[in-house]
Formats: sequence, C-alpha cells, structure tokens
Amino acid sequence: MKVLHVIPSIAPAQGGLRTGTLATCRAMQAVGITPEIACLDAQADAEGIAVHCFRPGLRVLGASRTMREWLSAHAGEYQAVIAHVVWLNPAHYAAAAAAKAGVPLYLASRGMLDPDALAHHRLRKLIRWHLGARKLVRSSVLVFSSEADRQRSLSHPELSGARAVVVPNPVEPIQPHDQPGPPLIVCLNRLHPRKGVREWVAALLALKAEGLPFRAIHAGPVEDAAYAAQVMNSAAGIVNFKGVIDNPAARELIASARIVVHPAVGFENFGNVIAEGIAAGRAVVASRRALVTPELEAAGVVIGVEPTIEQLAAAMRKLLQDDRATAELGRRARTYANEHFSLQAVGRRWRDILRG
Repeated sequence: MKVLHVIPSIAPAQGGLRTGTLATCRAMQAVGITPEIACLDAQADAEGIAVHCFRPGLRVLGASRTMREWLSAHAGEYQAVIAHVVWLNPAHYAAAAAAKAGVPLYLASRGMLDPDALAHHRLRKLIRWHLGARKLVRSSVLVFSSEADRQRSLSHPELSGARAVVVPNPVEPIQPHDQPGPPLIVCLNRLHPRKGVREWVAALLALKAEGLPFRAIHAGPVEDAAYAAQVMNSAAGIVNFKGVIDNPAARELIASARIVVHPAVGFENFGNVIAEGIAAGRAVVASRRALVTPELEAAGVVIGVEPTIEQLAAAMRKLLQDDRATAELGRRARTYANEHFSLQAVGRRWRDILRG
C-alpha cells in the first residue's frame, strides 16, 4: 500500500509540522505501508522516506503549477492521499488530484479547524473558506489527533456532520536517563503569549522562594520579541534559555528531565511535547488547553492543570517533594505511551483506517 502526504514544507523550520509528518510516515512504515511526501521545498531530507520536491511559484498561499500538474498525473498511483495544512494551495491541489483519480483523501487539520484558530484572522479565513476551503473539507475525511480536538472542531456549524477519524500523533522511543544534581525541569515551547512560558517562569520563582532545589531549561524559538524579553528578564537567572534547538537535542532534554512542563494558555490540538514526555517515562505537568491532556489525565499518566501560576507551582512542588510518586507517574506514562502513541500503535490505526 502506497500513501502520499502532500504538505507545503518539511523544512526544519517547520518544527512540529515536520516532526509530526515524518513520525506519521515512520509509523506507516512500521506496519508495511509505503509513505511518500510531496512538498514545496527546493530539497528535503526525510530520513529514508521518498520525497517529491517542487519549486513554488508566487509564495502567496503556497502556489505551485509544477506540484499541481504532478499531483494530477500521479495521484492514481497511491491508495490514499493525505493533505496537510487547510488554508494553503497544496491541500487544494491534492483534493483535485485525488478526486480525478478516485483516490480517498484525508485532511490532517493540525488544529486549524479549532474554533480558536478559525477566529484568528477571521475575515481572511472566511474569504478563503468560501473560495475553496469549504469544498476541500467536505470532500475529505478529516483527521484529528484527539477526541477533544474532533469534538471542538465539529462543534462549528459549518463542520457539523463532516466525516472524521481520530489518530494520535506518533512518538518515537525516547530512552530516559537521570542526571546527577538538582532535578531538571524542562519546557519546550515557542516564546509566544499563547504558550504560557511567563506563567511557568512565575511558578518557578515561587518554588525558588520556598527553597526547593531544581534546575530549569527552556528551549524554543522567539515568536514575540517583546514577550520573550519580558519573560527572560523576569526569570532572574533561574532558567537557562537555550533558544532554537533541533529535534535530537529536544529529545535529549526530555530524556534527562525529571519533570516536563507544557503550560500552554491557548488551545492546542495535541501537544507533541506531552506525548514525548510520557514516552520517555518522565513526569509531565500538562495544561488542559492541550486537547490531549484530559484523556491522559483520566488515564492517570499526566498531571493536568489549568495554566495558572498557582496550579503550575502546586503540580511541580508535588513532584519535586515526592520522588516515589514522580517515578511511579513516569512508569505508568511510559507504558501508556507505548500502547497508544508508539510507531506500531499509530501505524496499526492508520492501516485499519486505510483498509476500511
């Protein structure tokens, strides 16, 4: 079985979009599906996955005549087409090509159909919706990464009754290892007001004032310079801000952490860092704004919190003060991740969907 992923870009700068797409491809490979990628990158390294690169035309909405023509000619060679990123042209090219070839089309929404996301730049998206996004959505099987993600998105009147499946983001194995010295607390997030880093830093300052020993590292790009400066200045030297790091370095940070914190204050369709944290057997404190958190909290494998200073501090305090509870939470988390988020588990889910 061959499956084609159509995506604007898998360049390293795409961060979670690249990581999630490549992990999904490897999950498919783990169960005998052959994935390929079509993207608008001059060249791309997909680590053992065949990539078809196309030169973009005008960079408005990811237009590319060569991609459109290639998809139209070759979509029939695949058993399914999976389009990524709702609002850009590659997804629309994929839809037209799949319809022409009679091939099933899946649309990975990546949180872009969440009510909060639809409200952002609302007028621009409303115009795009009526210019083709509505037809794209109605011709696709929508792919959501959690049940809460599906429910929130399909609550929109325009999406009511849409065909949909739920497939979690896969996580590759992470081997944990402890480091000597004070416990390490890690946060991997963009420096943007939606990500809750300011609240996390304030919670750390409260714990420091109580005399609790720990080290803290933040990694992630600056997306709001004023916000980033404010957060860094407020940290008073208790956080090591590493800036942008590559995926192997991020995984190494998670592997060596005692606690992984995801403090998002804006809604997120999944939260890859949460899944990576539990896959590494780390204790994870996760904001309930990440839509995967409620089901993980119910399973007893993360500590779910509202992203307030008080709740973040309380959760981290509990884990810092009780080594046994922290280790037991990590053990349960690792088992759960292997059963639900491993390459094999997610690959089997995709295989069942595609065969169905």
